[in-house]
Amino acid sequence: MLERRGVLLAILVFAMTASTFQIFAIAVLAVDLIEDLEISRTALGLLGSLNTLVGAVTAPRMGRLTDRIGAHRAIMVLLVISAIGMALMALAGGWVTLAFAAIVSGVPQGWGNPATNALIAERVPADEQGAVTGVKQSGVQFGIFLSGFTLPGLALAFGWRAALWGFAAVFAMFAMLVARGFTPTTTDSKAATTAAVDSADAQPLPRLIWIISLYAFLYGTAGGAIGRFFPLWANEVVGVSTVEAGALVAFGGLLGIVARIIAGRVAQERIRPARLLSVLASIGALYCVALLVTTAIGSWILWPATIFFAVGVGAWNAVAMLAVIVSVPRATAGRASGVVAFGFLGGLTVGSPITGVVVDRWDTYQPIWLAALVLSLISAVVVSERFTGTADAADTADAASP
Repeated sequence: MLERRGVLLAILVFAMTASTFQIFAIAVLAVDLIEDLEISRTALGLLGSLNTLVGAVTAPRMGRLTDRIGAHRAIMVLLVISAIGMALMALAGGWVTLAFAAIVSGVPQGWGNPATNALIAERVPADEQGAVTGVKQSGVQFGIFLSGFTLPGLALAFGWRAALWGFAAVFAMFAMLVARGFTPTTTDSKAATTAAVDSADAQPLPRLIWIISLYAFLYGTAGGAIGRFFPLWANEVVGVSTVEAGALVAFGGLLGIVARIIAGRVAQERIRPARLLSVLASIGALYCVALLVTTAIGSWILWPATIFFAVGVGAWNAVAMLAVIVSVPRATAGRASGVVAFGFLGGLTVGSPITGVVVDRWDTYQPIWLAALVLSLISAVVVSERFTGTADAADTADAASP
């Protein structure tokens, strides 16, 4: 059944959606969580940081585990853990329970990319990996769209706890469908032989992987501020309703789906991944500028600016993950993905609580948006040819052969 391309794509997309969904749920339901559970913005930021800290710490280990047990088993387990994390969040009676839910959900947060990248390396021909990676990474943006489109309305109609229970059930059911949908062969059931994995582990990762990990850390720090606090800022500072703030999130997620698919194809066929990452970071900087001027110009600017968010902030991950897939041997795709995930989730871990502290202390988001602008520009420089040289993932594709 898995041999059907549509099933493979559905599994990849939904694995990425489920593994990252709690982060978006915390952001979209921020007003409800603050009011019902009486937590501060700093505490809210720490929830996201706990999630991503666990993801960052476990991502390299989960990447190695994926290489050993196979991508299909890894995906099934991470879906189950995602469902458990959402259920715990729905049960939360205070910050401590929310924190425990965030810790549990941190494991799939760090596992999503290693598991799905390994599945692409195993099952997708090299000339199709760019397009498939773009579609796969759109699962994160689909999660943004899904959370913004559904959670505010469900919370108003049934309460935020019921909304979270619903998604916990969906993730659990999909885990069962994935288990029935896989038809692994003897080779696929192991992903790579133990000897091959051990041999790959003994080799150093390409320099490009570490550069992309640094890029991911810088961009993740900026993204942690924007992604976690945008709906709350839009509601409290700009004055839009929670429904409109959710609609902005959903719109950005919807556009991001398209942006990631296109970016993956462009990175494979037209522009080297490192160069494209630099371009995307520059576009992300334009979105930060829009955030800085919104209070002076008006909330209308947020709608067209969402295009910059979708392309600049949303699409880079597809390009980065393609660079990982094509620049390392298949037996170590999980390990390399874990290193990049460590950088990105580490950035999210840093950015979110800093934002909460700054806003609680000075009651303004402007320094945060300015810092995000600076980090975006630094990210663009980090992956420029001055640092990466002329050889990047597009030039080292031969290394991807087993």
